[in-house]
Amino acid sequence: MCQLGRVVRAAASRADVVDARHLPAEVFTGARYRLSRLQEPERDEILRCLTEPGTTMGQAARQLGMSRATLYRKTARYGIDVPGRTHRS
Repeated sequence: MCQLGRVVRAAASRADVVDARHLPAEVFTGARYRLSRLQEPERDEILRCLTEPGTTMGQAARQLGMSRATLYRKTARYGIDVPGRTHRS
């Protein structure tokens, strides 16, 4: 089975409706290097906040205890791209 099939099957086993919150972090990232053990949980927490329906970058930054500028830098560093995500306030 291909990797995408495994991801979808695993997500579907956890919920009746699969959305961005159910997919693993690797689906949303294009990091060009291997993350450290400290960076992986940070990336995952950023994604958890960003995939909450209706959450803006400003709200996610506040939840994470950082500025919007820092959140933008970290999403760029980790190659995070959540489809359909608006990057407003």
